[in-house]
Formats: sequence, C-alpha cells, structure tokens
Amino acid sequence: MITISKLSKEYKKQVVFNNIELQIPENKITFISGPNGSGKSTLLKCLLNLENYHGEIKYNDQPLEKVREQVLVVYDNSPLYHNLTGLQNLELLSNQTSNKIHEKNHNILMPHFLKPEILKNKVKSYSLGQRKKLSLMIALVTKPKYLFLDEASNGLDHDTLIDLKIILETLSGDTTIVAIGHHFEYYTSIIDDLILIHDQSAIQIKDFKLQEGEGLNDIYKRYIK
Repeated sequence: MITISKLSKEYKKQVVFNNIELQIPENKITFISGPNGSGKSTLLKCLLNLENYHGEIKYNDQPLEKVREQVLVVYDNSPLYHNLTGLQNLELLSNQTSNKIHEKNHNILMPHFLKPEILKNKVKSYSLGQRKKLSLMIALVTKPKYLFLDEASNGLDHDTLIDLKIILETLSGDTTIVAIGHHFEYYTSIIDDLILIHDQSAIQIKDFKLQEGEGLNDIYKRYIK
C-alpha cells in the first residue's frame, strides 16, 4: 500500500495540494484524474520524489528510497533507445537475456504484446502504440512492485487499447498500478480505486468495481463542477 499523509505542495505561493490523505491499495489498479492544471502530474512527481513537498509518502511503511528498484514508470513517451531493436531494449532495460525473456513470457507475449519479427526492428520505426507496448513488456519482464502510468492510453488505436487493458489486468495481480489520465470510459471497467484531484484536495472512491450504475464520466461530473 502507498500511504500519503498530510501532503501539501505549492508553487510560488500558489497552493496545489493542501493536507491530502490517501491510501493506494496494493496489487490493484488506481486511476487518478482531474481537470487540466489540478495537479495530477505534480502528484505523480511527488510520489516519485521528483518534487519537494510537505508531508509523508510511504510504500508499505518504507520511504521511496528503500523500494526505488521496485518502481517503474511508463510515461506518455517513455525514454527508449531508438537506434536499438525492441529486443535489445528489452534485454538492456530489464537486465535479462533474450532466452530468459522468451522463457518467462512465452505464454503472454502474444497476441497482446509485440511479435518476434517486430522486436527485431529498431525502435525508431515503431508506432506510438508499439513503443508503449514495449515499455509495458519491460514492466512485465522486470515485474515491478509499483507501476506508474502517465497518460498510457493517449494516442492508441482501438485494438491497442484492448490489448493494453488485458496487459494491465494481467500485471495487477502482482503489481500496484497507478494510472493518470483523462480517458474515463476506457478505465471504467478495470480500475479498483478512483482518485479525483480538484481544488487543492483529493477525493478517493474505493472499490470502484463494486459501484453500480455510474461510470467514471458520471462520477467525474458529479464531483468536479
């Protein structure tokens, strides 16, 4: 569990958060959303200790420094080695050989990830969706305890969005996943918890899958006016 206690943040005397209290459940999918400029990206940076803040953030009662090797971030445009092949990126960034990668993921690499012939191509030839799939393959191979996704669904076509949903549900059994974005309808069917950032505060709706009759878009409209 990621515990956020009394989190406050301001930029040049402009308050972004004021005493936020949140608990992000373990091995679940939590979706964080809110209006543009509400502080979603700032919250992610605080979680990753990329911003100074007041308060406390603990990962299973440990500071980030103790678990950093168990954390992986997939950004909207994650840094990859574009002049290397997909397989070379996998080997380098997961610190594993191609044989081990194939052995560990033989049953799940297809059809939802990249086919072997695609992995032989240089990343600079990949589409946005293929680059995101490669980043998620790295996540699956390295098996991080904590996975953060920044606008992961942006720019993906219909088929890739379906694949991404299956990938996230596969990962969530052993990984705490925090997704940040605006794609409400897409995440409605897979998230466990919802966090809405608005007006210097955060609203958390737990066990979202058990809620009946309302989608993410409906709840967003109800709380964010």
